[in-house]
Amino acid sequence: MKRNNEPESISSILIKDIGMNLDEVGSIVEAGRQLRKVSPSLRFDMTPQEAFKRLLACYQYEVQSRNRAFKLDEFTIEEILNVAKHMTQEIPKPGLMLCGMQGNGKSTLARAILRMIRELNFYGHFKFMGEYFSLDTRIIKATDICILHKSEDFFAISKLKQTPVLVIDDVGEEPKEVMVYGTPLYPLREVLEARYDTLLFTVLTTNLSPKDLPEHYGWRVVDRFREMYHQIVHKGESYR
Repeated sequence: MKRNNEPESISSILIKDIGMNLDEVGSIVEAGRQLRKVSPSLRFDMTPQEAFKRLLACYQYEVQSRNRAFKLDEFTIEEILNVAKHMTQEIPKPGLMLCGMQGNGKSTLARAILRMIRELNFYGHFKFMGEYFSLDTRIIKATDICILHKSEDFFAISKLKQTPVLVIDDVGEEPKEVMVYGTPLYPLREVLEARYDTLLFTVLTTNLSPKDLPEHYGWRVVDRFREMYHQIVHKGESYR
């Protein structure tokens, strides 16, 4: 017997209030899932193993292009595999946050991801994104976003908000706010919130630990970080 303070079941609420049963509501939900597939997420349309091999090659290229010796270790394997597994899901999160101490390969991995995306696009890999998808990529330091705001380069700022694939390096190194004609502005927060609204693919690198993020950006922004970004913590020591 139902107690007085016991909540009604979903079935009874639906039948009583709107005259529908669970099967009918379930068909609406499934139609929504199919609609979501019409607007696919940026992903690597391949197996995790293939994505790992391609990304490893791009990572090695980035290291050697700086005239440094490439040495494979367990931390690098773990981080590249983490990206490969995430990016080969049917609907991955539209962003990656690479965290860790200075000099342990975060920026190198971000550039490797960008290189892999460019190479895949060259060979027509992203046709599943639809005929109107065009790939434009950019890498920029967080401090440079603040400089754009100070110089009032609103066109460049708008482009950052709309670029399909954006890497923002050294998040947390920028000042929390900049003053323009006595008005405080929050450049990075503005760009990130715009990209959150449109779910554009974004890669962040930061030396901040997860517990430091709320102090720098506030809980509202950090809560959106958790929703939008797949976090990868780099555990290795500095390679410098």
